[in-house]
Amino acid sequence: MDRIDITLREGLHRHLAEHGFPQDGGDTERWVVLRVGPIPVCLPNLAVRRRAMLPHDLNHVVSGYDHDLVGELEIGAWEIGGGCSHYLAAWVLAWSGLVPGVVIAPKRVFAAFVRGRRTHNLFGTDTEAILDRPLAEVRASLGLNEQYRWNARDAVVFAGVVVLAPLVGTIPLLVSLVTSPLWLSQGAHRQRRETTQPNSL
Repeated sequence: MDRIDITLREGLHRHLAEHGFPQDGGDTERWVVLRVGPIPVCLPNLAVRRRAMLPHDLNHVVSGYDHDLVGELEIGAWEIGGGCSHYLAAWVLAWSGLVPGVVIAPKRVFAAFVRGRRTHNLFGTDTEAILDRPLAEVRASLGLNEQYRWNARDAVVFAGVVVLAPLVGTIPLLVSLVTSPLWLSQGAHRQRRETTQPNSL
């Protein structure tokens, strides 16, 4: 069965299993380990981040962006392009990912940002109400079956967002530095599951 013929809920379960994530999406983990190359950034798994995990994971399912390095950079740009509603952790972590994104895969990240400006994501959506809808139907309702071209306005907005990205990126960095005695003593930086996710929620 092709994955677009299943429900959004089934797609989420398959997605988490295929990528080695627990079925709760990591809700019970104490630390979130993000890596930019070999550098670990360990953040406490606060409630503000846990609230954003389900819509973010569902965004992976509907958008098709992978959990590898470039895929995480793309989905962050797509989410910023479409907006992250009231999910503060999503805004900060996705926006921070634009810093490595414009260096590693600028064309793909820009294309994802443009796609985000033309489509919708699942932040701010009642996810429980749509989990049992067909995945193909959800994708279509978000406008994800279309191809989109960029224009000059997209380029200007993207440039402005990128300029602010390093400033936003200092937020998780400072949090990680403050909590570093704890996560170093507990060996959180040795966790391997999120080694390819520089901006995963």
